[in-house]
Amino acid sequence: MPEKIPQDGYLMIIGAMKCGTSSLYDYLQGHPQICPAITKEPEYFSSNQRHGLSLSDYSQLWEFDPGIHRFAMEASTGYSKFPEENGVPQRIHGHGIRPRFVYMVRNPFDRIVSHYNYMLRDVEFRARIVDDHLINTSNYYLQLSQYRHLFPARDFLIVDFEELTSAPALVVRRVCDFLGIDETYRPPTFEVRNQTRVQSLLERALKRSSLGRLSRHVPPTLRQRIQKLLASMSPRRPRLLSPSERAHVLEQLQPDMQKFEQEYGFDIRRWGFESAISNDARAEGRGATVQP
Repeated sequence: MPEKIPQDGYLMIIGAMKCGTSSLYDYLQGHPQICPAITKEPEYFSSNQRHGLSLSDYSQLWEFDPGIHRFAMEASTGYSKFPEENGVPQRIHGHGIRPRFVYMVRNPFDRIVSHYNYMLRDVEFRARIVDDHLINTSNYYLQLSQYRHLFPARDFLIVDFEELTSAPALVVRRVCDFLGIDETYRPPTFEVRNQTRVQSLLERALKRSSLGRLSRHVPPTLRQRIQKLLASMSPRRPRLLSPSERAHVLEQLQPDMQKFEQEYGFDIRRWGFESAISNDARAEGRGATVQP
């Protein structure tokens, strides 16, 4: 491990996918005390989705200046996709670093829908919208549990997607307070990034054809224009959860959502789950061992 980045000088936005990680990363990367990675999602500690990087050392992701920067930041959503990605916290811990973790959550049903429609861009994607992987990625208690036996609660901050979209300045300030860096920083703009665009049936059909294989040789600007034209010619609505699919997701997530609420203090009733915390306990502030 290089000496120039302190052991506790890493900030990891570990997911969840389609919960606003790109937007938060963009908001924070301009902070003078934060050094962003050369790529937002290096997936250095993932085993199944390394993004084509060939690095001899993790620190090569940053142009870190210890005289200026306090944290080296990355945002690999594969770090919270257990069990598809297994052993990520162990590899982070074994690397000898002690990061601060920001974990973003969202209405689990909305997250699954966004994740599924995003994956439809891949012509090889064949999973159902209620695939175990999509549900597990929305199981926030399951994902955090992989980390908590290795890293202390004080090193985690949970951010709600709804709060990020409605009050981004407040979220940025909370993150800065969590990190102990200048809270007066404000990004130049609060623009939502990486929103899921549903691909048309025509686009997907062309991707599967020989023309789709040739498209990689088309200049990016021209390719974007063609995509917009195809989308306008054959618009497609996003695939949503049916009532029975929604009931299945609720049944699968209900037990761990109650654990998530009890341990982290999130009111899961806003997402349609039944709370295990009584109204009296809620009024007294009991039922959460870790505050978000």
